[in-house]
Amino acid sequence: MRASAEAPGVKPVQRRLLSWYAKNGRASLPWRKTRDPYRILVSEFMLQQTQVDRVLPKYRAFLKRYPTLRKLAAASLADVIREWQGLGYNSRAVRLKRIAEAVVTQFGGAVPRNLDALRSLKGIGPYTAAALRAFAFECDDAAVDTNVRRVVERLTLGREEPQGLVPRGRGHDWNSALMDFGATICTARAPKCAICPLKTLCASFPIDPSDLRRERPNVKAMPFEQSTRFARGRIIDRLRELPPGKRVSLLVLHRELELPGRSAQDVTALVLGLARDGLVDVRNRQVALSD
Repeated sequence: MRASAEAPGVKPVQRRLLSWYAKNGRASLPWRKTRDPYRILVSEFMLQQTQVDRVLPKYRAFLKRYPTLRKLAAASLADVIREWQGLGYNSRAVRLKRIAEAVVTQFGGAVPRNLDALRSLKGIGPYTAAALRAFAFECDDAAVDTNVRRVVERLTLGREEPQGLVPRGRGHDWNSALMDFGATICTARAPKCAICPLKTLCASFPIDPSDLRRERPNVKAMPFEQSTRFARGRIIDRLRELPPGKRVSLLVLHRELELPGRSAQDVTALVLGLARDGLVDVRNRQVALSD
């Protein structure tokens, strides 16, 4: 249930955070300056698990190649995957392309504003739907990702739902402010409590960074080069190099990639996983990007 705007502490939080955002926020980011639902959809998919600095050049290049949702829907999936190179998590490109196709066939090419209509699109979950409504349509939805939930839980000791903090009519700026605040001030492991504009209103102030470090599990991370994600990425990068219409055998793929500790059977299993995700097409043990 949405909290009353008159609830104790809510309005001061809103005023201070929006004032901070006006002076320190990243309002110049290209997806912050547009209300085009398609461009915001592209940015949301690119920003999933990828830093802003890496996204910026790819965002501009992708929109130059596919300036409209209809252009993306009409493109070959293989070309879209090639254009996604450098962002990682290539299955995002598949989901984005399929959403574009669904919007064209089901909604006449216009990204819907309605929440139920957005959620009916496979690949759009609660967060992405709320983000599209807030950033493209100026709705008062709370776009709650891990960082936003962390900020709200610290601020209110978990007593307030994020939706209850959204100022009426300010959904775009409020969500932008919370995201920037979580990325630069109220960070996960080293919150800058001393310069926090909300410190006199925060139920968790002051946070001791050493306490946060002690909460982290003492698990030795696997080297990235030994991870499944690395191997999948190498396979996709090799397939990107193939001319359109060409394929490579699973055996040659294994020999060329020389993935440490990966047998030919391992590479075949990885390729079949990529096929299940819609990224590659396998025929007679010959592989290419999906088209």
